[in-house]
Amino acid sequence: MTATLIDDALLLVEQNFYFLHAGEFFALWSRRENLGERVPPRLVKVFEGNVPYVFDGGLIETVLHHEYATPDGEGSLFEYFVEFNAFRGVAMGMLEALREDSPFRAFLIARLGEARYENFVDIVAFVRNVLSHNTHAEILLNAKDYEGRRKRIVRMGRSTEVTFVAHYGIDLPEINVPEDYGFGLRVDFGALEPSQPFLEILSMGDLMLLTEWCFNAVMVYRERVEGRE
Repeated sequence: MTATLIDDALLLVEQNFYFLHAGEFFALWSRRENLGERVPPRLVKVFEGNVPYVFDGGLIETVLHHEYATPDGEGSLFEYFVEFNAFRGVAMGMLEALREDSPFRAFLIARLGEARYENFVDIVAFVRNVLSHNTHAEILLNAKDYEGRRKRIVRMGRSTEVTFVAHYGIDLPEINVPEDYGFGLRVDFGALEPSQPFLEILSMGDLMLLTEWCFNAVMVYRERVEGRE
């Protein structure tokens, strides 16, 4: 993998995390103000080759009216797409950046150690697989989401009960958060079964914290290894 491809993969992590935050803001805004009342009947965008495409204002209005009617504390379709697309995008970018030997991979192994690094990759790969293959509104597992990873874990002689515990004060002390800030994740690859609800294994809070950690790891790498501000 070339340095350019690795940089592109890390950029994918960064961009998805930025737009996760922007998307959450727009979701909140659409609940505070009925933006559906501002939608024109037609939205026209001209693509390459001078090809126009008309977006249906009625469809947009339907989504925005639904957002406005959704009480705080209840998930909505807009939030669902914003959050899960960002979770998937960050996991995809992270795995692509770690696919082959690279300075970024060496950085993560140095920060986590070999064992924790392998556990981290297993969980990120699981998230990427589930959110890339899923066609169920409930996000139910398919065997292809975990079988390959489980076989790899067994071949390596590792426990199928994979845990990843993150301690910012130890792993990423450069990030300005309370010293004891962190989280723990657990996926028992030996117990996973088809049609099992994904969110019973990793919660929305787990996914948000994992996504945040991936972004922060990239930020520290950019500063410490690449020398970027």
